[in-house]
Amino acid sequence: MKMDLRKRVGTLIMSAVMAASLLPGAAAAAPTKVVAMKIGSPWCVMGTEMSQLDQQSDKVSPVAEGGRTLVPISRVLAAFGGTAQWVPETGGVRCSLNGTEVELSLGSTTALVDGEAVALDVPAKAMNNRTFVPVRFVSESLGLKVGYEPTNRIVVVADGDLDTGTLTSMSQVRTLVEKTRPRGEATTLTAQSYKLASGTVSAKVITVDMTDPRVSVKANVPWGMLNATRGFSDICKASGATAVINANFFEAYQTVKDPIGHVMVNGQFVYGSSGHSALGITSTGEMRYGRPAVFFRVKTVDEGTAQQWAGFELNVTKQFKNQSVVYTHARGKSITIDYPGVVLTVTNGVTTGYQAVSAGQTVAIPSNGFLLYSSQEVTKTDYYRVPEMGRKVVVEPYLYQADAEGFTLDGVQTIVSGAPRLVKDGKIETYVEPAYAKDSRFTTSSAPRTAVGSTANGKLLLVSVSSATIQQMRELMLKLGCVDAVNLDGGGSTAMYYKGQTLAAPGRALVTTLQVFVDQ
Repeated sequence: MKMDLRKRVGTLIMSAVMAASLLPGAAAAAPTKVVAMKIGSPWCVMGTEMSQLDQQSDKVSPVAEGGRTLVPISRVLAAFGGTAQWVPETGGVRCSLNGTEVELSLGSTTALVDGEAVALDVPAKAMNNRTFVPVRFVSESLGLKVGYEPTNRIVVVADGDLDTGTLTSMSQVRTLVEKTRPRGEATTLTAQSYKLASGTVSAKVITVDMTDPRVSVKANVPWGMLNATRGFSDICKASGATAVINANFFEAYQTVKDPIGHVMVNGQFVYGSSGHSALGITSTGEMRYGRPAVFFRVKTVDEGTAQQWAGFELNVTKQFKNQSVVYTHARGKSITIDYPGVVLTVTNGVTTGYQAVSAGQTVAIPSNGFLLYSSQEVTKTDYYRVPEMGRKVVVEPYLYQADAEGFTLDGVQTIVSGAPRLVKDGKIETYVEPAYAKDSRFTTSSAPRTAVGSTANGKLLLVSVSSATIQQMRELMLKLGCVDAVNLDGGGSTAMYYKGQTLAAPGRALVTTLQVFVDQ
């Protein structure tokens, strides 16, 4: 029996349409270009190619900030035929793809999408001499799709639809997971005695593999505030950290119990006072040692005549002749003036007040801003300019002189300070900072101590001893393989915690701790 030709063609067309409708994902536009990146790793996969996200530096990798992922976007957009251009006026970046343009400014929570203002959860940020932007916002604003694989912390950007439930089956994701798979334990603990030239010392040593992308190390002050102490057990419980050790010396016997030296928490200085040895740790786990001389530049960032002022310290309580200090909300609600000068008030990033102040006067610190105190001598210098009101300003830490060891602030997220330096460039360091040189605790006496050091293969060592001299600590850290090491607070502040166990309990509440986290 013969079928009518028109019916036969119609049947064939209908069958084809039905078959197509049954194909998985037939209605979705499958991606043709894919970029996969991993938080904390410099490696990425673009199409089928494995490479560094930044081909000039292995210190650049995606970072997590406020529940968002920030990346240097240039190579990502280039993979889709787009561009990212630095905007020198704002320090931000202008991104373009397929006729759409997105512009972000450093520190601003407002972006421009084709000229229209759009609110951001997390602003663009400068790290490692690169501008990092929220990858989901920029990519989706330019018409791309973004997926996140939480187990391995991998971000996928594509030019077609993504099934977030099956990201792990994508070849790019599988390749990246294998490339960045941690090898061995991220942290280990050893406890033993070491025979040294100056005697035998028993030590507990926590070894942290800083090359493991699961690892992050952070400084902490109680509740993010100065002049606050907290019991060590409470600090450990609240942190959820794998390991914790006490860090900076602090004014334990003073009414105001401030740390000594620099403290940086999550990329923000909480306290800044130069002249002390410091350990800095970047977002990628790089460890830097030195004695960084840090000033805090307050500068205008809007249109108009540029103005800037230097804060010589941050959040120190004392003011004196030729002194200039920035005060943030970490200092508290107010600061009492010790020496005549002037105070600039900044609220919500805008200059809102300027007043002369005298000794004994109390000045409120805005919770959403900061103060800049300048002594009367500073205001009489040739370089000082009276601030204009209504100007947009930011605080920018910088080195007022190059560090002898090359310590830079680029990419640093954590800083703690100590004294004296124990090991420097693979050799015992005998120099003792003048502030400590006449104190027997730092020369001849034996006492409980803690120290931190780094090995040539990227290990961070947290060390606690029940009794040792500074010379024994030098020899111990060198014997443990450290190429750099610095002594931390000791005596009644000696504290160490590891995986639920307190290995050294301090005799007092603490101010600054160094905490190790390992993502599961």
